[in-house]
Amino acid sequence: MRSVVSRLIRPVFAVALFALSALPASAQNLPQPRTWTVTPFLHTSMGIGDPAPDDSIGLGVAVAYDWSSRLSFEGDVGHLFDIAGDTADIDWSVTTFSANAVYRFDTRHVTPYATFGLGLERSSESLKNSESLAQFVDDSATEFAVNFGGGIYREINNQWKVRVDLRRFQANDLAPDFWRLYAGLTFKLH
Repeated sequence: MRSVVSRLIRPVFAVALFALSALPASAQNLPQPRTWTVTPFLHTSMGIGDPAPDDSIGLGVAVAYDWSSRLSFEGDVGHLFDIAGDTADIDWSVTTFSANAVYRFDTRHVTPYATFGLGLERSSESLKNSESLAQFVDDSATEFAVNFGGGIYREINNQWKVRVDLRRFQANDLAPDFWRLYAGLTFKLH
């Protein structure tokens, strides 16, 4: 199952990037101040570090308030399903909760942005067969985390945008540090 998922991640993101480039060129509109948006997203970890052995896919959602046309405040939750990879006796998930500031740049065809956030990262391990893993060290933890990165929006119509984002998550102790690449659809609430 893991190898099938790993083989599907890159093509899914390639299709998302292709869709961004294939949309008709038009002037991008920065959001109106005092509006809300919701972005469900599919993501993957990249370069997950010690002590975690493998990258994973995940799901998440972001809710943003556009304070001005360039500055938004966003809360997001992301969940990686299993960073233990093919290890049969361990399930290891990572959940991130963060509050972020998003600054947009006004350009013609896409809207690039930079982001910085603070939050928590919950790393949860569960052992399926504790007898065979008697010497295993439990790396479950809830840690303070910082994230930074950026991405682009591409407008589909007045209500919908495609969004691609790359962020670095740094936790302070046992929780793993990683890059998160995600693609999502942003919907403007009325």
